[in-house]
Amino acid sequence: MIELKTAAAYICRYRDALGRWVTGVGTVRAIASSGGIAAWAIWREHALVWGAIIAASQVADALREVFPFTKTHKAASEQAITLEGLFIDAQLEWESIFSGRYTNDQITNRRYKLMKLQHEAERRNFPLGLATKAALFAEAQQEAKDYFATTYGVN
Repeated sequence: MIELKTAAAYICRYRDALGRWVTGVGTVRAIASSGGIAAWAIWREHALVWGAIIAASQVADALREVFPFTKTHKAASEQAITLEGLFIDAQLEWESIFSGRYTNDQITNRRYKLMKLQHEAERRNFPLGLATKAALFAEAQQEAKDYFATTYGVN
């Protein structure tokens, strides 16, 4: 469960970091396009420059789904939703395990099932894998540690 919580916290941080890039690029595109049109209207003698800026903005808009961080942001968003759902399921399983409702074989089977679902989600969303950013991972580990310390009294 700790590993799953860490993975969920990591992918949320990763998604948020990519989201800032997606927002930044979108903002630059919007400013370049609108600013280029406005500047063209005011300073017609540099029409070629403003036209190039507008054209570049349009090309960037058309290619926004091609940019790697845009695709990766979408995949990270899907992965975050999946891992949070798996963690909720794992917590429910833990409560049943803790109360003694499951045998060792049942516990092993449920753990295997959760691990397999996590692996399938990672394979679906990141078929080429996902590099780990050390700073984000350290933050995710701390979040998981804090969560379990607060929720279960485990350090």
